[in-house]
Amino acid sequence: MKKRYTNVLTRCLLGFIIGGLMFACGNDDSDSSGPPPLSACETGSNPNITFTASFTDLDGIEHIEPLGEIQAFHNFSEHTYVFIKSDVPEVPVYAPVDMDLVNVTFDGTDYQPMFRASCEVVIRFGHITNPVAPIRNLVTSQGISMFEGQPPTLLKFSAGDLIGTTSGTAQAKSFDFGVYHSERPLTFLNNDRFHPVETFKYASCPYDYYTGDLRNQMYALFGPKPLIQPLNCRGPRGKAGTIAGTWFDTVEVFSTPYFGQTEFSPLHVATALNGTVKIVRGTEFQVNRVLFGAATNVDPEEVTTEHCYELDSGGYFYFQLQPDGSLHVFRETMGSCPSEFPASGFRVYYR
Repeated sequence: MKKRYTNVLTRCLLGFIIGGLMFACGNDDSDSSGPPPLSACETGSNPNITFTASFTDLDGIEHIEPLGEIQAFHNFSEHTYVFIKSDVPEVPVYAPVDMDLVNVTFDGTDYQPMFRASCEVVIRFGHITNPVAPIRNLVTSQGISMFEGQPPTLLKFSAGDLIGTTSGTAQAKSFDFGVYHSERPLTFLNNDRFHPVETFKYASCPYDYYTGDLRNQMYALFGPKPLIQPLNCRGPRGKAGTIAGTWFDTVEVFSTPYFGQTEFSPLHVATALNGTVKIVRGTEFQVNRVLFGAATNVDPEEVTTEHCYELDSGGYFYFQLQPDGSLHVFRETMGSCPSEFPASGFRVYYR
């Protein structure tokens, strides 16, 4: 692939970063009436951008997990996870479209570059092991907002240009591919819980920016397999009137510029594409699973009253939806489901 890089603008970067906001989780953007202003954007407006080049070598990819997939420490996965095959040491990462580099951070292990495909569309990659030298030379320790302030262009890339190579994370051998659209905010069951976080509010499906064979090839990699759930790019996982989605341990809605609601979000329940029910509590590292085919495996989107899930790791979660819309949850790390919901010892969660 071609390796063309043009250093367009490095001036004012330090001043902008000092005055900028944290990029990974956005700002307190309480006015949800419309997208942020695009007044300082240098890339040009195009809300209907189309990606024309594959973002990686698809032959080296084991599977792709779409938006909303449950992960530890998350209440909503606002980017997709790209898993590299076990026998492939690393894969290249390419520009999917003509785009401008506006920020790149380094966490001591790998790099997180951020690009504008247009004033309305931002592209972010995470866990890039070896970015090309022009990107690596522009690294900063501080992230920036994706839309507020419109950062200056640092480098220009054409569709198909090499961004770098990656071996993914040490734990899962995966890297992140996220796209965010300022004019297409997501709708959650309670927007106030999520919209203060920029990446949550504007997340969109990267693969829907492709067309034809490329789009089909990427969707064919969705997993893990075998596929039991409908093949789509997901999004907010909550479903009204059921236990599915994210629940919070406070009635109050807290807004903080960096964490948003994540520190107040101790429970997430949803089904993976392979039919496994996943349950995550708060900042626990463990993802609890009920495997497809297990006696207590029921899609949370179908649970409208109560259900008890016995976990493959032992113990159980017993959920009981209340008439007022709250959720009572009883958790045991040992034993099997009781015959009825316990009268005490449960916790209460809210949308």
